[in-house]
This record gives sequence, structure tokens and C-alpha cells, in this order.
Amino acid sequence: MTASNRSHSAHQNRKLWQWLAVGSALIAAAVHAYLLKGHYDLRYGEVAGNLLCDISSKLSCSAASASRWSEFLGVPMALWGMLTNIAFIVLVGWDYITDPGSRKANRTNLLIIAATLVLASLVMAGITLAALDSACLFCIATYVLSALTATGAWFAYKPDLEMSFKPVSFFGVAIAFAISGFILNDQFRSGYTGPGGDAMSKAAVQEWSQNPPFEIPETDPLVKGPARSETKMTIVEFADYRCIHCKLASAPLKAFSQSHPGVRLEFYTWPLDGECNTSIQQNNGASCLLARISWCAQNKAQKGWEAHDRIFARFEEWRTATAVRDAIPGLAAEIGIPAEQTEDFKTCTDSTEAKTAVEAQARLGSSLNLRGTPAIFVNGKALPAGSSIPVLNQVYRSLH
Repeated sequence: MTASNRSHSAHQNRKLWQWLAVGSALIAAAVHAYLLKGHYDLRYGEVAGNLLCDISSKLSCSAASASRWSEFLGVPMALWGMLTNIAFIVLVGWDYITDPGSRKANRTNLLIIAATLVLASLVMAGITLAALDSACLFCIATYVLSALTATGAWFAYKPDLEMSFKPVSFFGVAIAFAISGFILNDQFRSGYTGPGGDAMSKAAVQEWSQNPPFEIPETDPLVKGPARSETKMTIVEFADYRCIHCKLASAPLKAFSQSHPGVRLEFYTWPLDGECNTSIQQNNGASCLLARISWCAQNKAQKGWEAHDRIFARFEEWRTATAVRDAIPGLAAEIGIPAEQTEDFKTCTDSTEAKTAVEAQARLGSSLNLRGTPAIFVNGKALPAGSSIPVLNQVYRSLH
């Protein structure tokens, strides 16, 4: 092979490595953008369903997003990751149009950014292993993509490169990058909460701290987390399965409890249905029946949370009690109740035992002077905006 051919082959190989680096950075930026959208949705109450990577309690992007490690300096890690990958792509493009004298510094910066991505990925992977009870599959994917980006950048730009680091230029770009992160985060958050979002969170926590505590006896709820005696923070939620705000509250509350050690979450039904709740004037039958389905799923098959999730996932279907009753066999199959037990499960939903249990939860909620759902209490005190993760985080910090 002639020197010219070897040079051409080396050039082609560098192109391939460059494409690997750029392609990995593009995909990583897109994944970070998806996680960023999920982060804001979850934290500010707009989530209507699970993220694609919410597979189980141990593999949950939502739980990772609800943890205190999901932000750095108040800015989501997903936003930092997205901006860093975009910066890398921009510098790759700049390499094509800048003058040859500036390419040394530009390529040095490319390699520094690629190394930063890898270092950040290693740190976050370590935090996942050491501090979290669940892992985020899409986050892990970005760690792998960062390694591919760095590998591609190394083989594309390192050969024959004379490193040229210009501190003033580099740190100027880094400062601009950081400022853009803070500005974008503020803009994105304001889109959800309005300009007074932080003040509203502080006001909610202040009101909670001044509210009188109630003694809330444990009345057969769905439970996540340790016993009450073993935790400093017990979240009690009263909800109606046909309430859209309860559906929106379910994901943040579950994610928060999963991502914060020692938090207990109790879910009670308070149906907005006079059939089983004497505090409500109008009867619809559907809300009480859904509450009994949930109770039977837990007490007959230990599938209460599965029923909770599937009922909210099919929220739009529960217009009448007849529609709910017709859906019972399908719901039973979806939550893992064997076909031969479906009839017993259906019988349970109309049993005196189930009706008594649901009515007891409704009376408990009424004794706490509930006026609507979801109603959320932390350690016996009513918490306004209690499904907001920023509000819950502030309460958690005040208790630990």
C-alpha cells in the first residue's frame, strides 16, 4: 500500500470514528431531552403516565428523577447532559469551518468535553450503585453513549494532535454554558409553575408546618415503605379513582417514596360517591366499585398496587358502574390474577367485607374534614400541593 493510500485509509477511519462520536452525542442529547421532559412533568404535576423506562420498582427512571441526585446546583442532570452533548456537536461542526490555526485548541476542547461526559457518567453510575434503590435504564444508556462519544473523539482527533489549551477561551465558554443551563432551567420551570413557583412551594411547606396534626389510624391502606414506627416521614393520600388530579398525583408520590429511604406511603380511597361515602351527596356507583376492586386485589391476591396503577392507566373508561363491572375480568388478567380465580375476585368486589372496608376508609377521610381529592397528609398534617416533589423534598429535608 502506497503512502497516499495509507493516508487515505487513515483519513477514512478517522471519519468513521467521527461519525460514531457525533452519532452517539446526537442520540444522547435526544435521550437527555426525553428524560428532561419527564423530570419536569414528574416534579411539577403534569405526568399522565409512566416513562418508557419505568419498568419496575428497581428499574425506574421516575424514581431516579425524584431523587436528590437528579439535580446539580438546582439544574436537572438531564439538562446538563443535553447541553454538554450539544456543545460537543457544535464544536465538531466548528472544526470544519474554523481556520487551521484554531483547530488545535478546538480539538483539545472536544477531547476535554468528551472526557467530561465520561467522568460525569462514572460519577452518576457510582451514585446509582451506592445511594439509590432503583436504576434508570435510559440514564445507563447515556453513560454508554458517553463512552462511545469519547472513544470516537479520541480516535478521530487525537492522532497527530498537538494539544493546545487556551484557559481564557475555554473557561469563557464553560461559564457561558453554565449560565445557559440556569437560564433554560428557569424558563422551563416557569412554563410549569409560573414565575412564583418557588414561593408557592415554600408557602405550602410553611402552611404544613403550622397545620394541626391529626391522629390517622391505619385502616387497611395500600402501603409502600417501612412500618410507621421505623420512618420519620409517613405520607398519607386519600384519593378517588375517577379523579384526574389523583391520577396525576400517583406517579410523583410513588417515585418520591421509592427514591427517598425510609419514606412510607399509604394510599386510602375516599370515593366521591355517595354509595359508600356519606360525605358525598351524589351516587355514581363507579368510584365505590373501583375502590372495592383495589381492596380485593390487595386483600385476596396481594395485587393492590398493580390494580391501583391499572385503574389509573385506564382512567377514561370509568364513566359508569356498568362499564367498571364489565371491565373486571380484563383488569384481573392485567394485574396477574389467574383465570380460575377471576370469578372469586369478581364476587369479592360485591362482598360485604369489601364494602365494609371501603366505607371504613371513607369515614376515616371524612373524620379528617376532607373537602376533595387528592388530600395528602405528612406525619398527620395536611400538606397543600402534597404531590409536588419540590414540596415533598422540602418537607423531607426539614424532617431529616
